[in-house]
Amino acid sequence: MELILRDTLNHGQKYVHAAGEYTYEANGTNRTIIPYSPDWKRIMLQTSGGLDSSLLLYLTARTFKELGLKTEIVPFSVEVPNKVKNLESARAVIETVREAVGYDFISKGVEVIMPESEMMPPKKNQFFNSTVMQFIENEGIDFEFNGNTKNPPLSARSHFPHDYSRELTRDHRTTIYNATISACPHAMNDKSGIVFLYKKFGLIESLAPLTLSCDINLDKMKRKGWGFPCGNCWWCHERAWGFASNNIDDPSLREN
Repeated sequence: MELILRDTLNHGQKYVHAAGEYTYEANGTNRTIIPYSPDWKRIMLQTSGGLDSSLLLYLTARTFKELGLKTEIVPFSVEVPNKVKNLESARAVIETVREAVGYDFISKGVEVIMPESEMMPPKKNQFFNSTVMQFIENEGIDFEFNGNTKNPPLSARSHFPHDYSRELTRDHRTTIYNATISACPHAMNDKSGIVFLYKKFGLIESLAPLTLSCDINLDKMKRKGWGFPCGNCWWCHERAWGFASNNIDDPSLREN
């Protein structure tokens, strides 16, 4: 049976090409919902090397293995040249998840370098979205996951820098589905719930240290004389809040 997606824009209905959902309860009302279907041959999972998409890769592989599925998970990574490099983190995450879960159907992954001519808005988002859509259409992808989460509550982010520029659509999501073959399984989960699930599944020491959340521009980092992670951008504050709300030290910030 297919799930029904209610399209709030026109109050109509669309059919989601999934057979069911597997829910991971976090803290409070936070939860991550993984759609699945035995009919899927290949899914694409956007893998940035960040805290959210890394957990999503782990939970998706874990879910598919527990359900006895043989769906190929194709990690899909895009690197923006003027940002801190994330492909090294994404590669380490993919290998770690493959070994930790023992799911044999995680592919090596696909890496795309964004051209410098496309790095500034609105070209950046246009390039990213068109690249994702082309891959889905040309590579036999049955479904697509991305790791977008719910924004922290206003009380938590009141001191975050440039909070006005956050992705506003993440404030009040009512569904994990973007389209008939696309979902944000973390859409009902914020960073505190993400870190809670890292702790629940014993990933604080193994997977979390491999991840990058800082979104600082390289030129700005050099100009300001900041180290990495910068600790100043919106994403660094969000990550710090996620760990602090669980009374956990971020293992990626420990000195070697």
